[in-house]
Amino acid sequence: MVALSEIIASNERISSTIPDGLVAVFVGGTNGVGEYTLKAFAKYATKPQLYIVGRSQEAADRIIEECKQLNPSGKFEFIKSDISLLKNVDDVCRQIKSKETAINILFESQGTMAFNKSR
Repeated sequence: MVALSEIIASNERISSTIPDGLVAVFVGGTNGVGEYTLKAFAKYATKPQLYIVGRSQEAADRIIEECKQLNPSGKFEFIKSDISLLKNVDDVCRQIKSKETAINILFESQGTMAFNKSR
């Protein structure tokens, strides 16, 4: 297992080793692992453009405010969508594509489509 100190040291090198202005999309970024990863990226990246895809406007508003405090030079945008419906995935892609020419990082941590097997 990698030591926490090594992870922190690696994160601290992000601003000096990756280019400014990376575009990152966090699907499932309003809770759990996605939220924590998004905030860590926002903290260390230089002038990131972050898209947060999720279902909760309330959670997104809170996370965006926290990210603005962590990184005032970042841009943070919420796209409200339930991506368990494939038609919504296409819509989210169209929204991002209308604003960006490339995505540098795609982080997917959305919930599962687990089905109840008892009938």
